Amino acid sequence: MVGVEQGQAGTASPRHSGAPPVPWTRHLFAKPLMQDTLIAVLLTGASLVGVVTHLQVDIPEGGSETAGRSLDALGIGLILLQTMPLAWRRRAPVPVLSVTAVALFLFSLLGYFRSLAAFGFLVALYTVATYRERRTSIPAGVGCAAVILLILLMGVEPLEPDALMAEYLFLGTAWFLGDSLRIRRGQVVLLEDRATRLEREREEQTQRAVAGERRVIARELHDVVAHNVSVIVAQAGAAQRIFGTQPGEALAALGAIEHMGREALVEMRRLMGFLRTDTDREATRSPQPGLNNLETLVGQVREAGIPVMLRIEGTPRPVPAGLDLSAFRIIQEALTNIVKHAGGARAEVVVRYGESRLELMIADDGAGPDKDLASTRPRYGHLGMRERVALFGGELHVGAGPSGGYQVAASLPLDGRTS
Repeated sequence: MVGVEQGQAGTASPRHSGAPPVPWTRHLFAKPLMQDTLIAVLLTGASLVGVVTHLQVDIPEGGSETAGRSLDALGIGLILLQTMPLAWRRRAPVPVLSVTAVALFLFSLLGYFRSLAAFGFLVALYTVATYRERRTSIPAGVGCAAVILLILLMGVEPLEPDALMAEYLFLGTAWFLGDSLRIRRGQVVLLEDRATRLEREREEQTQRAVAGERRVIARELHDVVAHNVSVIVAQAGAAQRIFGTQPGEALAALGAIEHMGREALVEMRRLMGFLRTDTDREATRSPQPGLNNLETLVGQVREAGIPVMLRIEGTPRPVPAGLDLSAFRIIQEALTNIVKHAGGARAEVVVRYGESRLELMIADDGAGPDKDLASTRPRYGHLGMRERVALFGGELHVGAGPSGGYQVAASLPLDGRTS
């Protein structure tokens, strides 16, 4: 036997490996229709056996304790009508209750021996209370109470209040159990729906956070790496032009290229930190640049061959970190555009500290904006500047300067609150 079992296990399909086989009867009776059919068949058999053996049943049927009429084909038919419709009780609860109630009323009116078939009437009422709202189940319960009252009134024995209360207790218990199950099932459905909705919202929030993180990385890559690469390209071009006549200056340009390349690597490592865990970020992220780093930034642009004049107006004072970084990035992007598109031009950077606003102005005396170029190429740098300004509820003006060239003017509130 052990050898046989091991051989079977070795050839078992992956779906059934590691788990005992499930009997076919469990699959069969897992279906609601088969369960209800089984209940109907068992109740029918018990009712017929009880009538034949004269099993006394004290359930909601009128009449005396002795049979006034022997069981015949009509009686068997009425018993079947009280029990067999239960096979469809979940599909059509109200029609099944109607059929069983009428059959019970006729069975009692004709004076047949009391039987277990009356339980079909109670099961049908329980099903209506379970699968239908109260606007349907309450009138159904009242109708069932009226049927029981008529059965007791038309019975041979006189109506007694205790008997009526006992019968109504049966009805009330069946209705209450069904209604309680309906409420409990509804609560489970609500909890499942809420859990599904929360999970969906969590996924949407995660997707939005990922998209926002990607936008931050893309903007930082453009602001930092594009600026450094632009300066490196300009320095390399200058070194190539003067290498034959001024090797010393060419060597200095190569040193500047090395310096800018190292800074670009540092910035790249910092940006890659955005893709790590929060713990790794705190350990690896380098300090964010700000307005205090303008001299270094202007020096890099000067080394690229663009004369830049930096002017600070007003009293410099600390500004919120987010505003400080955004102001630096706006100036950096504007200078990068000058290096890339306004070769040989002069540039001016003005930072003005007002009472409530920080004013930025970056201008050059080059040829000005190229309309054809602007119409055929997306301005990702301009988009990044507009996003940074809009983040703080500021204003941005980009275009031709009053005396030619190109000008970027930004106005940011000094409170640093994001909109």
